[in-house]
Amino acid sequence: MKKNNTKLSLLIVSSVVSAVIPLTSVAENKVAIQMQTYQENDDRIKVQDGKMSIEHDFGLDHTLNVEFDWDSISGASPTWDTVSGASQTATSDASTGASSCIDEEGNYYTLCRDTRAIAGIIGDGSSNLDDFSYSNVELEDHRNSAALLYTYRTRKMRNEISVGVSYSKESDFINTGISAEYMMYTDTSKNRAITVGVSYMANEVYDYAIDKWHDFSLINYQVGITQVFNSHMVGKFNVFYMAEEGHLSNPYFNVVRRINVTQGELVTLGSPVNFKYYLARESRPEQRKAGGISAQTVSQLNDYTQWHISYRFYQDSWDVDSHTIESKSYHQVTETIRLSPALRYYRQGAANFFKAHDATDYVFDETGYASADHRLGNFDSLTVQFAVEYLPTDKLTWNIVTGYQQQSSGLTFAWVNFGAQYHY
Repeated sequence: MKKNNTKLSLLIVSSVVSAVIPLTSVAENKVAIQMQTYQENDDRIKVQDGKMSIEHDFGLDHTLNVEFDWDSISGASPTWDTVSGASQTATSDASTGASSCIDEEGNYYTLCRDTRAIAGIIGDGSSNLDDFSYSNVELEDHRNSAALLYTYRTRKMRNEISVGVSYSKESDFINTGISAEYMMYTDTSKNRAITVGVSYMANEVYDYAIDKWHDFSLINYQVGITQVFNSHMVGKFNVFYMAEEGHLSNPYFNVVRRINVTQGELVTLGSPVNFKYYLARESRPEQRKAGGISAQTVSQLNDYTQWHISYRFYQDSWDVDSHTIESKSYHQVTETIRLSPALRYYRQGAANFFKAHDATDYVFDETGYASADHRLGNFDSLTVQFAVEYLPTDKLTWNIVTGYQQQSSGLTFAWVNFGAQYHY
């Protein structure tokens, strides 16, 4: 069982902030293999990941990229639950003792609503918030994915037309993607290029509680311009727009709701209002629209040093906004060794239906959208990364990358990548 991470492998359409800005297209045949270990704090998520990619040129005009990815995930993910673990069982959480609506035998009084008819409610609730806890729920899953990207270069201007497909499958999540991108040089000097791209993803997520698959889709549009300023500097600017639609709630996240359990007509007649707390499934809008900008420059400081710096701004219809600043440099310290340190700062504002589990007020009303997923909350993070590349020959490159991120929410995680790339 695994929460929906929507971890998509994108050989399709350039990412919003590209890792590298190419000055010119270089035909290369190469194969690469990467292995990664990822670990979160507090015995949370652990991922073992493997990836193989192949790039092959068929003459000067055609390039094919193929990528295969496989990973296993284990550990635990935090969410709201009852102390008895009601969200993870099929049985009811009715044995909470006497309350305003349940007698000593566990029977409902006639003045109470049938709360089991309320959509998303788990169990029969409790009058005491101490019966709920925010704790880790164990999970385990495996993912396999494949992606293909074909690029054609026009004969005269060497403009590029790229089309891609991707597929990813887990036990509770399936993703299928298609994309197209056109990169056009504005003149024969090739100092400026305009890129237009679009991608579409169809997703299916399994809801274990009701034994049902739900659909949602994601479409992404992007327009960018790349400019060579001089022999030592190139820059890129992007504008992007994204739209998600369908079942966007995560089936593995819960919240706590406060509900008046007295029958409505009895309240009108003067019966007392009685509130209980209920574990409930999170609820998100079925549509999200987002957009933003990104900018990046690459500078050749000297014969041995290159510096990349980027900025990205994001804003969506859920009131989530974010700013990302990243700096990365490459240092050719010897003929065979290159070092690449990187530093990234990220800051995010919360969705308008988010409440943190440790907030003073973390309980939601009976109706309305609700989520305690920390990824939708206010937080900032600092990421440090360091890579070493060893090039024993012109054809072979070994690399190792290690990184660490710390978030203001308390989450920390680290990863190590190890791999090789061979040009043939």
